[in-house]
Amino acid sequence: MRINTFRSYYIFSALVANILFFSDATSQSDLSQISEDRKTKTVQIINDILPSVAAIQTFKESGTDGIYNLQVGSASVIHEDGYLLTNEHVVSGMVQGNAILYNSQPKHFKVIASMASEDLAIIKINSDEKLKPVPIGRSNDLLLGEPVITIGNPGGLNHSISTGIISGLNRSTSTGSTFLPWMIQTSAAVSGGNSGGPLINALGQQIGTITSKQLGSENINFAISIDRIREVLPNLLSPELRYGFWLGIEIQMLSDQVVVKSIKDNSPASDSKFIAGDIIKSVNGTQISHPFDFYFSLIGLKQNQKINMTILRENSTIDLEVTLGELKLIDPIETIEVTQGISYKLYEGQWDKLPDFNKLKSSSSGVANTISANIESNDINEHYGLVFDGFLKINEEGLYTFNLSSDDGSQLIIGDNVLINNDGLHANISLEGRTRLKKGLIPIKILYFENSGDQKLELRYEGPGIRMQPIPENLLFSTPTK
Repeated sequence: MRINTFRSYYIFSALVANILFFSDATSQSDLSQISEDRKTKTVQIINDILPSVAAIQTFKESGTDGIYNLQVGSASVIHEDGYLLTNEHVVSGMVQGNAILYNSQPKHFKVIASMASEDLAIIKINSDEKLKPVPIGRSNDLLLGEPVITIGNPGGLNHSISTGIISGLNRSTSTGSTFLPWMIQTSAAVSGGNSGGPLINALGQQIGTITSKQLGSENINFAISIDRIREVLPNLLSPELRYGFWLGIEIQMLSDQVVVKSIKDNSPASDSKFIAGDIIKSVNGTQISHPFDFYFSLIGLKQNQKINMTILRENSTIDLEVTLGELKLIDPIETIEVTQGISYKLYEGQWDKLPDFNKLKSSSSGVANTISANIESNDINEHYGLVFDGFLKINEEGLYTFNLSSDDGSQLIIGDNVLINNDGLHANISLEGRTRLKKGLIPIKILYFENSGDQKLELRYEGPGIRMQPIPENLLFSTPTK
């Protein structure tokens, strides 16, 4: 289960915009006045990291008009321009949020990107000064028993410290419908409000993000590993999809330099003579020193915009200019006759992965109002497959996130592209995929099979002005049966 990360308070909505929350953090004593034997490495690390951690306060709807719940969490600064890393569940469903840096006034923040399947989110605050990012480490070589530090906002007590050790590696946990692999287990004390805060190693580097605890147990707590965060950050931010341009550069996310991993064929980057192995040193005059920096530098760019990059190639410094291209999108179908509901075909058989349904004969077919494992005509509890085929009506062009949950395997195909592959024998797992869609009717197909045990299939989405939700019945269509 997900940790109950927050305390709840109630306040009238009319007051929301005017209320400020002041930090109760007090400055640490001037270390120059403290005897040397008290300046331990742990004390020095904490003193150095505190400015890179924020307490999070969010207002969320209570279910009663005009009344909101005030809830708390934590975040870490990961870019000097005001970008912070936290958990998705800390900011999901919020109406308004404040971030409180150490010894600072509260600042409103907005959510830049979120990914429920990884329980990660990026938020942004505006600051007149450059922020101090927490140093980003690696989690590939962690040792059991290594000392670690957490800094967070447990119970609203901002910038509270706890220490412990790494007590387990490569743990997997489930939080609601979200399956989180490659977690770090730690004995460092975690309470409600620590979620989203950093897990720090003895070098003063962030090696994870606190996300959950095992309820009913003491000091069995979990953090998303920093290597996992590194790997998913490009998908989390998705700058090309989010802002509608095409660059075509993939970065080695597990490197501590900004190394080009690959270049897309016939992309603006290939046209500008970028090659794999280039080390990017600056973008539009701003120094780039970490893979995170590169993706944050792309936020807000637009099609046809020219950008200048300085790269290091075989010990030579080279300046390259690239014009951002047009992001190719799936074309909506031409106007055709459609009917409400999505077509499905039911197949009988036992598989351990999705079969080629095109080579199989269906046992029945029909039209369903929703995408589910439990269609009305299906009285089979196991050993069957389903193919849903039709169109999704998109009312506004923009970035759309799809969340596909299934037990066992499933796949989401939009146009001709496999957006989510959730195949195989497994308990309920939720995966996400992002794409930019034009307005109109978009071809969509969902493949699913159930071997044995529980049956689960659900497709949710979010987009411009749409919170994550099951796809409404009135947006699913199919061609009429002849």
